[in-house]
Amino acid sequence: MNCRRCGEILNANANFCWSCGAPQHDASSSETIAMPVVRASEVPISNVARGPVGEHVDELVVITGSAAGTRIEVNKEVTTAGRDERSDLLLDDVSVSRHHAIFTRTASGRVTLRDLNSLNGTYVNGARVEETTLHSADEVQIGKFKLVFWEATT
Repeated sequence: MNCRRCGEILNANANFCWSCGAPQHDASSSETIAMPVVRASEVPISNVARGPVGEHVDELVVITGSAAGTRIEVNKEVTTAGRDERSDLLLDDVSVSRHHAIFTRTASGRVTLRDLNSLNGTYVNGARVEETTLHSADEVQIGKFKLVFWEATT
């Protein structure tokens, strides 16, 4: 698919051009935009359903993409996610903004997820979010990547 404004080649699921930021839908249309559902069939459910395996730390488990099955510990005060190579959670695809979202540990020990005004948005359990507190088994979608969040077990 090509951008309507600049002609840049885009991911078929892009709502906005990563290069110029132009929307890829007709804003005057009364039709709604469909967000495709990515199936999490690449990782056996038993690998995702068992929860954290580390020493009592919160984790994200990648369930789609080339890194499927990878576990990322969320043990820092702020964990960055995006396409930028300096991101703590590098998600290398044009559907992901360079600085897409951050996971923040609150004073009470909970983990929140905040979208950083990304073009394609951040979703938790299928709903677009600006900021939310995560709970065990929440499914996070950033671009074409789906991850499952697991709270630390005590």
